[in-house]
Amino acid sequence: MIFNISEKIQSEIVHHYDSDSGDMIRSTGNSFSIITNNQEINFLIPGQIKFLMNFRIIRRFLRYDKANAVFNWKRDGVVVLYQWKIYFFDLQTKQLNFIDNLKQCRNVLHGGLAVTSHGIYFGEYGHNQKRDPVPIWKSRDDGRNFKIIKELTEQKIKHIHGIYPDKFSESLWVVTGDFDGECFVIEVSDQDFLQLKWHGDGSQKWRPVSLFFMPEKVIWVMDSPIQKAYLQIFDRKDGSITEGQYFPGPVWYSKQFESGDAILQTSVEIGEEVKSKDSIIFYSNNLVDWEEVYRFKKDFLPMPFFKFGVIAFADGKQSKDDFVLFGEALSFLDGVAIKASIK
Repeated sequence: MIFNISEKIQSEIVHHYDSDSGDMIRSTGNSFSIITNNQEINFLIPGQIKFLMNFRIIRRFLRYDKANAVFNWKRDGVVVLYQWKIYFFDLQTKQLNFIDNLKQCRNVLHGGLAVTSHGIYFGEYGHNQKRDPVPIWKSRDDGRNFKIIKELTEQKIKHIHGIYPDKFSESLWVVTGDFDGECFVIEVSDQDFLQLKWHGDGSQKWRPVSLFFMPEKVIWVMDSPIQKAYLQIFDRKDGSITEGQYFPGPVWYSKQFESGDAILQTSVEIGEEVKSKDSIIFYSNNLVDWEEVYRFKKDFLPMPFFKFGVIAFADGKQSKDDFVLFGEALSFLDGVAIKASIK
């Protein structure tokens, strides 16, 4: 298969892209741009030192480029997580409203917020050296306010990699990490996190960042730099997992297209089982058999101070003929995004 780059986008992150409408959310540092209904709206997160925000190398080192931004369910606002704070940008009033302070992290992993008709959910992704209970936040009013509705105390974990809605069971799935004894896949069957079913034994097999949902299976690839990363196929009926294809590095991010096919990437980080100095993009039309389609080489700046080599994918309705990805700490893909296709 051939990977084609059709356009370079001068933004550090493209949080959302819709192939049909052209709707997009993108950001560079504390500067955000929203394109919706053929209009572009721009705003800044206040309180940042302007001089430090002017240089990509400084933003990268200080993590001033890291952010999350998602449309709410009604598409009349955008939820933003940036520098330890939660915001809501109202698309009708064009006002940015501060909501609350995060407790353990500056922001969460890309794609880790679940936007549903019942609420918007995310769990915190921080260092959490003392292994304090990890907060899960929920908005009951489509992003305008957030409250902590659950703290994970059933098991000692470091942090939450993401919360994902499952269209087949109408449940939410929470994935945790990082070390042995801390990795679980949690199925949540109610809206207020009162009924949690913990899957796994805490080992690296149960350490994903992102998930693929099928009617009878849930699929992920291990996000592990310390053990070989394999595809894992979870059986919904009996809770067993089957090991699949090997990947030469931990897998953080993936993207399933509207037609069911998907892409994922391997990250370049520190660990004995990171076998490639490239972040590699793989494609699959069945979520089980994956083919390499492209790779970006890790740049020369040292890890972890100047970040690991990672590719992430924009949320939104896309296809393999038109999708958006962005990267950091990679040659030719650091702090920029691209539109691409796979033929």
